[in-house]
Amino acid sequence: MNPIRVSLLIGGALVVAIAVVAVQARRPTEPRSAAPVEKKDALGIPAQALASNPIATQTVVRTRLAADLQIVGSVSYDQDHYAVVGPLVPGRITALQAGLGDRVRAGQILAEVESAEVGQAQAAFRSASARAGTANANARRERELAEQHISSAREREVAEAQAVSESAEMQAAVERLRSFGLSKSDIDAFKVGGGGGRIPLRAPIAGTIVSRTITLGQAVERATDAFKIIDLAHLWVLLDLYEKDLGRVYLRQAVELRTEALPDEVFHGRVTYIHPVIDEKTRTATVRIEFDNAGGKLRPGQFVTARVIGDTKHEQAEVLAVSRRAVQTVDGKTLVFVRGPRGFVRRFVEVGRSGGDLVELREGVAAGDEVATDGAFLLKSEMLR
Repeated sequence: MNPIRVSLLIGGALVVAIAVVAVQARRPTEPRSAAPVEKKDALGIPAQALASNPIATQTVVRTRLAADLQIVGSVSYDQDHYAVVGPLVPGRITALQAGLGDRVRAGQILAEVESAEVGQAQAAFRSASARAGTANANARRERELAEQHISSAREREVAEAQAVSESAEMQAAVERLRSFGLSKSDIDAFKVGGGGGRIPLRAPIAGTIVSRTITLGQAVERATDAFKIIDLAHLWVLLDLYEKDLGRVYLRQAVELRTEALPDEVFHGRVTYIHPVIDEKTRTATVRIEFDNAGGKLRPGQFVTARVIGDTKHEQAEVLAVSRRAVQTVDGKTLVFVRGPRGFVRRFVEVGRSGGDLVELREGVAAGDEVATDGAFLLKSEMLR
């Protein structure tokens, strides 16, 4: 090709290219699309809604947080307020004065047992009592005679020794009757011919009869468990704690108790005993809680949920924490609402342990962030619109 022609073609192409660039330079620049912003990042609440539901806030702080411990336990009777009543001699039930479910007072007669062994002991007591009375009278008389030099000192000494011996025999008879469960007033009644071989079964404590295994006319043996009495105002709750949790439980630690039977009521108690031995099979140790059950609302054998309140005095590390009221759940995700320059924005968080009214936040917030507490549910409702 002719060199002159080639040069003309190259020059024309350059002119066209420069013209195209000039035209494009004169066109207005189109704006780039901004990064997508979630419409509901900043939440605006109508003034009318805020008037009736004001939003309170709380600052995220670092604090020592003692985690609560929640575990299912069972109600048990207090062993110091529980009694088993039964005869201490074989015999036959001749009277019943209390039944299942009755509330009884300490010392109240529950039943009477007629026993040949008791009858023999009563007769021996009367005989010993009579001999002791005679011996004491004779000793007094011999002392008077000895003082008047009518009787010898030897006769006085013999009389006094006999009185001491007979008194000892009578005391032995009294102790035998006491071993049958008879009181002093019962024994005093035998002196005038009462008793007839019968002994009363008395309630050693005040409470409710929860078991009666005897009937009228029944023959019973020594130590038969005739009645069981529980003072329902004093009960225990027993928890089986795994060894990994025992370090979080201390004596006198506060505990809240709840039961499905009374979902709106909370019973308050304290840890009074931690068993020092771990069960080799279950790897647990028993923790005992005592509480006031004066109203009789809880019963032995009932299941309860115990919340052992964490004690910050035993915690060293500090964590970020906020009130439970600040934490909301949406579609299975946990979030809080953090105050920003244009309003509240949601912030997904990872929660940790909780204690009292505080919840640990492991991710999603920083110390000093201001989060909504009262009114957080209103923000949640606005977000879900």
